[in-house]
Amino acid sequence: MIIFVLIIAGLCFFLCTNLLVNNRSLHLISSLFFGLLTTLSVILIIANFNNHFGMHKVTYTKSSVLASNSKDINVLLNQPIGTSGKDKVVIYKTNLNQKKPLNTSTDKTENRILQGETNARLVTKKTKWEYKNDSYKFWFDFAQKPNRYKTVNYFYIPKDWLNLTVKQAQALPKIIEKVKSQMGNSNNPQAMKQAAQSFVQSEVMKGMQQNPKMTAKEKNVLIKQSTAKFEQKAKQQAMAKMLPLIKKQLASVK
Repeated sequence: MIIFVLIIAGLCFFLCTNLLVNNRSLHLISSLFFGLLTTLSVILIIANFNNHFGMHKVTYTKSSVLASNSKDINVLLNQPIGTSGKDKVVIYKTNLNQKKPLNTSTDKTENRILQGETNARLVTKKTKWEYKNDSYKFWFDFAQKPNRYKTVNYFYIPKDWLNLTVKQAQALPKIIEKVKSQMGNSNNPQAMKQAAQSFVQSEVMKGMQQNPKMTAKEKNVLIKQSTAKFEQKAKQQAMAKMLPLIKKQLASVK
């Protein structure tokens, strides 16, 4: 609306200063009024554009679960931008089976990676300039639409996650193999087999106590689930042992 006021006031000012010359009083009063109205409209429009007059900042928060970029080890990827190394694009997944990862924007966006949390999650806080009320919106909506001020992405990841650059992630498979070779086969296969059998038997006994009428088919399903659970746990324990050496090797990859 303020733009229409400016156009009309400017047009009236032009007409008054050029057509009402025979009536000095009317000419002076109308020219002064529409001149001031034109000037005031310009000042308000400039204030709206430069200082967001009539607007205030509103922050919207959205949370989502983070999934590792790798199925073998918990990883969050980032790609530094520029020479300072402070700005970065974060490459992430919200689902382990997600084929194509997502990446953060570089426009008015800040990414913060905070390590030491219990659960991996992404909290996005998007701040926008919006009009304070409907009156301001009525007057200035045609001059300037509500727009985004800034977005801050908080990536919360546990201690056992790796925060890697793309270059480090490319070197990761070879480093894991190298660490495995350095550590050797620290696990006794026979002991692992016995531990697996003991774990599965324990899980089956718990299941049969909860369901005494368990069928053979249900028992086989439980055995498969328990075996997979043990293998996953053993894998996590092995990776936890290798993690300090992996981090040490990755530190040299720039």
